[in-house]
Amino acid sequence: MLIAELFRLLVTLSLSGSIMALGLLLIKFLFRQKLNANVHYLLWFVLVLRLIVPFSPQSSLSILNYIPHSTSTSDLSQTFSQTIHTLAPPPKENSSPPKSSLTTPLTSNNNLNSTVSSPGKTEVANSPLAYLWLTGAVLILFYIFVINRWLLVKIKKLPACENQEILNILKECNTRLNITSKITVVCDTGFKSPALFGWRNPKIIISQHIIDKLSSEELNFVFLHELSHLKRRDLLVNTFVTLLQVVYWFNPLIWYALHQMKRDCEIACDATALAAIKPEEHKKYAQTIIELIQLMSEPFWIPGTIGFVNKFNTRRIIMISSFRKSSLKWTAAALAMTLIVGCSSLTTPLKPAGNTQSQGTTSATNNQQNTSTETQTSTPTPNTSTPPASSQTTPSLNADLSSKALLLNMMQLARQGKILNSDFPVKTTTIEDIEKVLGPADSTNYVGAAKGRYATFSSHKLVFGINKGEQIFEARSFDNRLSSLSLKSVKAVLGTPAYDTNYNSQEIIGYTASSDFKIEMVFPQPTASNPNPIMDHYSVLYPRGTVNYMADDPGRQW
Repeated sequence: MLIAELFRLLVTLSLSGSIMALGLLLIKFLFRQKLNANVHYLLWFVLVLRLIVPFSPQSSLSILNYIPHSTSTSDLSQTFSQTIHTLAPPPKENSSPPKSSLTTPLTSNNNLNSTVSSPGKTEVANSPLAYLWLTGAVLILFYIFVINRWLLVKIKKLPACENQEILNILKECNTRLNITSKITVVCDTGFKSPALFGWRNPKIIISQHIIDKLSSEELNFVFLHELSHLKRRDLLVNTFVTLLQVVYWFNPLIWYALHQMKRDCEIACDATALAAIKPEEHKKYAQTIIELIQLMSEPFWIPGTIGFVNKFNTRRIIMISSFRKSSLKWTAAALAMTLIVGCSSLTTPLKPAGNTQSQGTTSATNNQQNTSTETQTSTPTPNTSTPPASSQTTPSLNADLSSKALLLNMMQLARQGKILNSDFPVKTTTIEDIEKVLGPADSTNYVGAAKGRYATFSSHKLVFGINKGEQIFEARSFDNRLSSLSLKSVKAVLGTPAYDTNYNSQEIIGYTASSDFKIEMVFPQPTASNPNPIMDHYSVLYPRGTVNYMADDPGRQW
């Protein structure tokens, strides 16, 4: 599911971003008086890079190398390169075998997104947390949109300031900062703090009350600050950072770090304004901030604007009073520490050797299977090809934790009537429900011995059994991860099967998952050259769904 995959990616980026945010906060604390405002602000862009880049190179420097992994994880997407076989279950001992067989060759090369690779990933993919995150993000974004839309409509109705003295001050500030854009000043008593609004046609919004109270020199400082935002394109950056806060609203540490970035943006803007005035005017600039605080009873901020006065004015005044260029050596030291933090958070951990070997084996197996061809007859026949020699040797239970986790996950899903890579439980799902999501089946064949029709969805590696009431009574999975499971490893983890039979050169074993559902696993029949075959596919069965009361047919048990 796209939403679940996106949320999983955001959680991963959020984790590494949190580590980076803590590192940057520590660096800024250690060098708080050693670096100038612009360096403090620019350090945050390393965090922004981490939050927007969904991939990163592997490195031994990654801090995630020191976080233990108990189970292996698969990539978000796997290349489809296997042939799926539909298989009719063996008849009862007193029944005659089917008279015909059918194999369905599949040659699609679509990418398959793995929604279940381990118990941990299953919880994330199927959890309502993904939809909770999406709901929260949409509501916050809607609020910001409504506020800014309301503000835009309101400002369009306000007349532009025609006070020649104000326009002369604005023109002088434009000259100091070398700004050629046309800036409009509008007066609005609803705004307590002067603010810059608009990308294409920027406007400085200021209250008439402030204009009346401040001197021409103080208004000059106010306009210099707002125009510095325009020159630095802070409004665009502020909007982008706000969107990041919306996306990562579930992580308070990321939200706090981005909020601190906005504060540092204000201080860096003060530094730009201070650089445009004389040193003896720095004190008056700070006094202007103090006077504005006295004129306003409380801070005021609207998303989409950048105001002159905020809650952290004490820190701004300290910076203004000690305004100077930072030492090159302290800047170099801070950048070196930032580089270390960046290398540990902008990279991914090295994969264990075992995982690499497993991926290589899977790739080799898939390549061999892609070169095989299959023919069609009238009844399903099993895959009798011999697995590669590298997959015939399966590690013991103690050494193969990933296989154990996968099997336990399969059993847990079976208790819900589900299989790997499918959100459609047997018993409560109809074929219409499935086709609404996956589209029409590639083929549908009736198999008498299996008590129903079987619909194949090859690109999803799924097959569903359908009874006369259009109810799904069986779901089969041909997931790539099954190639890591051998007959002996399954029995070692799940114990002696309740059902074990050989049919048509295959060994089929079954376990009772719950009072409603059973799980069956299909392997090539063991031979002298292949005593421990690899699983071909498995299914979850709802036996009562195969009962036909009208025909007095007791249905299937396995």
